[in-house]
Amino acid sequence: MKKISESKSMTDKDENYAFPWGFHIGDLYKDNESLPLYTLSSDGGFCLLYDSVSEAKADRLLESLCLELLSTMPHESLKVDLFDFGRKKFYNLSPLQYVQLYRTAYDPKLMSALFEELEEMVISRHKELLCCNRPTISEHNQKSKLKQVYHLVLINLENFPTEELELRRIKNFVESAVQAGVYVIAFGNQDIEQSENQTTQTILEHFKKLRVTEGEFAITKEIFEFVELLEDHTFKSLDLDKGALMQKALTNADIESLINPENIKLEENTKVN
Repeated sequence: MKKISESKSMTDKDENYAFPWGFHIGDLYKDNESLPLYTLSSDGGFCLLYDSVSEAKADRLLESLCLELLSTMPHESLKVDLFDFGRKKFYNLSPLQYVQLYRTAYDPKLMSALFEELEEMVISRHKELLCCNRPTISEHNQKSKLKQVYHLVLINLENFPTEELELRRIKNFVESAVQAGVYVIAFGNQDIEQSENQTTQTILEHFKKLRVTEGEFAITKEIFEFVELLEDHTFKSLDLDKGALMQKALTNADIESLINPENIKLEENTKVN
């Protein structure tokens, strides 16, 4: 298939093309009332660190967060990229690969290629689109008819970045990604904090950390400003109906354009005997 453009012309001025101000990570409960808990997205993302007994709970939060964004943000405004060559974690995201809303890099070669693509996009957007009047892609998208696609990048810190990747490149990427509309959620076992890999440490040091130990999330002021609410509210991490959200994201996808013969590139040098 032809490569789908990273920009999209939008004529509906009423549609809000700004990236959401926060990541929905769970809800606060008191009596019969609940409040959604968001952590700010303006700082570019966060690290989700868990112990072995909490991994499944962390996975449910991540998958729910991604699917909620994909099913509620404007049509084709967001793509999710995953760096991970471990066992499959996100079964309800997988079908979205076929409508080009989700892609995975599951070996070193694919990871290198995907990172290079994202890196080049960030650099290009900084050079060609961002300026004093539009310092971020989120602001650009609210003023321009030619919208840029947002990316949410999920990174399994046990697999990526590798030691072969230059420290300078990772540092430049995490420092400039958010302005360019690229958000990062890095995840891994809490043991990764002891890693001697400098590129891994660069990511851990740059982003705020959300920890879950023995199934309990530690909501710090770094994650949520109004921590005093936790004194009389109970926090429950995000665990939505992922199947329903996946179906909604598929319904919103422009499937007709994806199967349009003009968008299908046939293999070259094929011969029918």
